[in-house]
Amino acid sequence: MVLCLVGCKQINSPYSQQDLAGNTLFVSFQLNPKELDPVSSYNLNETPYVYQTYEAPLHYNYLKRPLELEGLTAEAMPTVVLYDKDGKVLPEGSSGAQVAYSTYTLHLRHGIRFQPHPAFAQDAQGHYLYQSLTPDQIEGKHSVWDFPVDKAAVSTRELTADDYVYEIKRLASPWLATPSPLYSLMAGYIVGLQGLGDHLRIEHAQALHALPPGDTFLPWHDLRNEPLEGAKALDKYTLELRIKGNYPQFKYWLALSFFAPVPWEAERFYAQRGMAEQTLSLNTWPVGTGPYMMTEQNPNHFVYERNPNYWGERYPSEGQPGDAQAGLLKDAGKPMPFIDKIVWSIEKEAAPRTQKFMQGYYDLPELDRLDDSFDLLKEQIDNTGRAQLIRDHGIRMTTVHDPVNWYIGFNWLDPVVGKGATPEQQVRNRKLRQAMSIATNWEEYSAIFFDFYGPATVAMGPIPPSLFGYRDGPDGIDPVTHVWKDGRAVRRPIEDAKKLLAEAGYPDGRDAQTGKPLVLFYDSREIGPAYQGRLSWQVKQAAKLGIQLEARPTDYNRFQDRMRQGSEQIFFWGWNADYPDAEDFLFLMTTDQGAVKYGGDNQTNYSNPEYDALYKRVKDLPDGPERQHVIDKMVSIARDDAPWMFGEFPGSTRATQAWVSNVRPSSVVLDSVKYMRIDGTMRAAKIAEWNRPRLWPIALILLVVFLIFWPAWRFYRRRQLTNARGQIVGRGAARAQEKSS
Repeated sequence: MVLCLVGCKQINSPYSQQDLAGNTLFVSFQLNPKELDPVSSYNLNETPYVYQTYEAPLHYNYLKRPLELEGLTAEAMPTVVLYDKDGKVLPEGSSGAQVAYSTYTLHLRHGIRFQPHPAFAQDAQGHYLYQSLTPDQIEGKHSVWDFPVDKAAVSTRELTADDYVYEIKRLASPWLATPSPLYSLMAGYIVGLQGLGDHLRIEHAQALHALPPGDTFLPWHDLRNEPLEGAKALDKYTLELRIKGNYPQFKYWLALSFFAPVPWEAERFYAQRGMAEQTLSLNTWPVGTGPYMMTEQNPNHFVYERNPNYWGERYPSEGQPGDAQAGLLKDAGKPMPFIDKIVWSIEKEAAPRTQKFMQGYYDLPELDRLDDSFDLLKEQIDNTGRAQLIRDHGIRMTTVHDPVNWYIGFNWLDPVVGKGATPEQQVRNRKLRQAMSIATNWEEYSAIFFDFYGPATVAMGPIPPSLFGYRDGPDGIDPVTHVWKDGRAVRRPIEDAKKLLAEAGYPDGRDAQTGKPLVLFYDSREIGPAYQGRLSWQVKQAAKLGIQLEARPTDYNRFQDRMRQGSEQIFFWGWNADYPDAEDFLFLMTTDQGAVKYGGDNQTNYSNPEYDALYKRVKDLPDGPERQHVIDKMVSIARDDAPWMFGEFPGSTRATQAWVSNVRPSSVVLDSVKYMRIDGTMRAAKIAEWNRPRLWPIALILLVVFLIFWPAWRFYRRRQLTNARGQIVGRGAARAQEKSS
C-alpha cells in the first residue's frame, strides 16, 4: 500500500494528471439543468450550457463597459426602419404614436455551420440516416453519440436566415416539451406571432383528439410551412423582423438565447417515437453553432468540447482604459475559443466546492453564479481561516455591480398574502405585506451576509442603480418602509409595522377573530448548511411581529415546480438583467407575465390594470423626462401594493485561479468561456505543490497497528507454547501409565 501511495503525485485528485496539465476548464454545478432548449430555457443554472452551445444574432462586447451590443452571427447591428400606418417611412426618432410598425433587418455572416450531429447525417444520396427510426432502433441509446456517423456521411450544414425564422415560430409552438416563457411578451410585438400561436393551439388540440385511446405520442409538426408575417428570410443570409409600433428595447432581445437558431432537422430527430423514453431531446442534448458542444452527460457530470465546425469569432481588440495593462488585450484579434474542453462536476454543498477550489481542482467555483465565492470572501475580509492561503495562492477576487435585484415575493393568488377576494380583504392583505416589508431589515441582512461583496444597496424599488429610471436620495426612498432623516434613508420603526399588522386583523401576530397565531410559509431554493443562517434570519424578521414563518427549503427544480403551480406563499427570488434597461425589471410585475396563468416571469402573479397601462407607455418611450415620469408612477404603485418586499441590489464577485486569464465577470455577458485561457502547466505544478502527499500518517497507522497486534501475537504464541507443553506432558504421563500397567 505504501509503495502504491508513493507513486501517486496527488492521491486525492478527481482528475487525471494529463487533464490537469491540459487545456480543460474545470468548474462545479449545484443543480442539474432541466431545460437546454433555447426557446424555453430561462434559468440561471441553465445559462452556462445554453450560451456555450447557441448563438443569437447579437451579443455584448466582452470587455466594454457600459455594456455595448454588437453583431455575433449577424455581421453588424440591425438596420431599423420605422413606418406609419400607410406604409410610409418615418424619420428616425419619430414618436411612438406615429409609428405603426418597424422592421429590423439583419445580415448574417456566411459560412457558419452547425455542430456535428446525427440529426444532419445523410448518406451519399442525400438520404437522412436517423430521421425515420423505429422505437426498437432507439431503444438502449442514451446519448446522441450512440448513433454512429460514417466518415463519408454529411453531419452538419450551414446556418441560414430560415433557421432564425424557424426558432421564432417555435416561440408559439404548443408541441414543445416546455412552453416558451417569452411567447406572451413577444406575441405583443412580433407581427403575426399571436395569430400563429392561436392557429397552432387549434391544430395541437385536433391532433390530440385524433390520437388512438391510450396513446399520447404526437408526431413532429413542421413549422416551416406555417406563415409568419413578422419573421421572413429575404434571402439565405438576410433576416427581416417586423415589430408592432416602435420598441427600442427589441434589439436587446436579439442577444438572448430565445432568438438562437434551432435547426428543423434537430427538432424532427428528437420528435421521433421512443426518443423521449431515452431522455433524448433538445432539453438534454442541444444542437447549435456555438464554440462548444455537449459530448458527455450524467446527473453528476457534464462535458463540453470544442465544436470542430465553429466559425472562429475573434477576441475583441478594444476594451476599457487599463485593459491592455491588465493583460486583457493580449489575444486581440485571435480566433476563439482558446479552451478545448469544459468539465462540470456536481457539488451540492458549498464546503467541498470551496475545499476543491482551494486545492486547485476547480478553476472557477461555478459558471452560473458570480456570487460563487461566499465562503472565500468572508474568510478574506474577516482575515480568518484560509485568508492567508487565499492570498498565497494568488486567487483573484473581482467584484462587479451588474443590474441585479433580490427580493421576497408574495403570491398574489394566495388568500392570505395575495390580492384578496373582496375590497376589505384587499386592504387587510396589503397592510400585512407592508408590515412585513417594514419588519424585514435588509440593511442588517446586507451587513451580515453580503456586505463584503462590495457596497450592496438596499432596494427601494425594482430598478437597480446602474439603469435609467433609478432614483437616489429623498426622491428615491420607499415611503412604505423608509423615511428620509438626517440626510439618509432610515427604516421605519417596528412599531409602525405592528400598527399596520393590527389594522390588517393580526394584532401581535394573532387572528383577531379566532385568536390563532398567524402561520405563513416561506419557500426557498437555498438548501444545505451554508444557507441555514439566512433562513433563520428570515424567520426572526417575521417573529418581530409575532408571525410564525415556517421555512420550506427545497432544491431549485422542485422550487420551480411550486412556482409554476402557484402553490408557494412567500418566496425569495432574484433577477439578473437580460439587458440593461429599466423595462427588463418593470415587466416582472405585468399581468400578462403571470407565472401561473401565462407561464411568464411575473413570479408573484401580481396584477394591476393601472400598472399594466403605464407599462405599455414606458416600453415605447426613449430615455428622458417623460419616461422617468411614467417609471416613477409605476414604482409608486408597486411600493403601495407591495407584491415585492424590496430587498437589495448586491455586488457580485467572481473568484478565479491565477492560471485563468481573460476574465471579465458579468451577469449579463453569458458566453464568457470562449474568451478565457487556461495555463495547464501552471495548474498542474500548483496542484502538485498544494497537495503533496503526507505519508507519515500511514507510517504512524502501521506503527499503531504493530503496537496493537505485537502483544496479541506474543500472547497468542505464548498460549500456543503452553498448550504444546501441556500436550507433551499429558502424552508422557499416558505412556508411563501404559508401561506400568
